[in-house]
Amino acid sequence: MITAKRMEGLQTWIYRTICEGRRMKAPSPDNRIAEATYQEPKVFIGYEPEWDDETGFRTDADGMPLAVTPSILILPNPAYVKYVEEKRFDRYNKIHRSQEYGRQFAVTIEFRVYEPGVRLPGFKESAETGKYDMTKLMEGTPNGIRTLQNWMDEFEYELLGQMFVPGTDMTLDAETMTDGIYQDQKYIVDKRPIYYGFCNVLFYCHADSAVNRKIEAILG
Repeated sequence: MITAKRMEGLQTWIYRTICEGRRMKAPSPDNRIAEATYQEPKVFIGYEPEWDDETGFRTDADGMPLAVTPSILILPNPAYVKYVEEKRFDRYNKIHRSQEYGRQFAVTIEFRVYEPGVRLPGFKESAETGKYDMTKLMEGTPNGIRTLQNWMDEFEYELLGQMFVPGTDMTLDAETMTDGIYQDQKYIVDKRPIYYGFCNVLFYCHADSAVNRKIEAILG
């Protein structure tokens, strides 16, 4: 299976498992924090879509504004093309892993959650005066980090329960799976109202070692 198909298979599985039919908070098209906007989270590979020059938002098939948050971004990482690491358990139990199953596929799954805070009574009305009353906005709440962690936990529980990605040759290496909140110098990076989390995942895939007929023909 080619790498592009693996990424697409992972994208489809993530969307159907933890995104489809879900409504999560999203920025409004004109960034009015007094307005509550919701949309289904999307799953992107490599890059999120570019924003429109005029509104800052693209639209989905229904013409609704499409923000890049909430969303999940699949970021491929370097990995061995053909290598199976010997486990200590294997060595002591005389188990030999097939080198045919030696292709690694490593990814970072980036989660993005939008949480502007809790709007207290009177906050929306204050916008009518042309200036928000920020004392009526509880911005420093744990809601964003709680939503982010719950979403990441759900992804991990589903993947650990499945142990492979349906429709692909990808099997999870559960022992190397890590997660965390976006940090720099051991401090959580404050990007509020957007919260970022990461899950690093390693899969083992089939490494095709069949004879390359084109090379064989050149060598005669």
